[in-house]
Amino acid sequence: MTWSLALAVALGGAIGAPMRYLIDSRISRTAQRRGYGFFPWGLLVVNVMGSLLIGIAYVSLEGPMRSLLATGACGALTTYSSYALFVNRVWSEKRSSAWAAIIVMPIACIGACGVAVAVTRAMTGA
Repeated sequence: MTWSLALAVALGGAIGAPMRYLIDSRISRTAQRRGYGFFPWGLLVVNVMGSLLIGIAYVSLEGPMRSLLATGACGALTTYSSYALFVNRVWSEKRSSAWAAIIVMPIACIGACGVAVAVTRAMTGA
């Protein structure tokens, strides 16, 4: 890895991390206010969105731009550690939303990435 790629990753992270915070907190507050139950809706949205974007970036970008968007921005936008903490916390409280998160989050994220890769390849001929 060169310094220019490391800088691209850092710049992407500086974009993705605040995006995650703003999107996750806004959606989570809205879901709580509307009574959508004890589920990490904001976390689901940022992880699915990041999975979709990384699929697009993987197919359509190369070099520093791929590093900036895929590794930096999408890496900072998505969060496995917050997902793991949520599941462990609700599991210890014996809430059914733990099972929902265990099942829904990986399927939605892997599906979003797969769809993004397939659609981007079809659109670009890559």
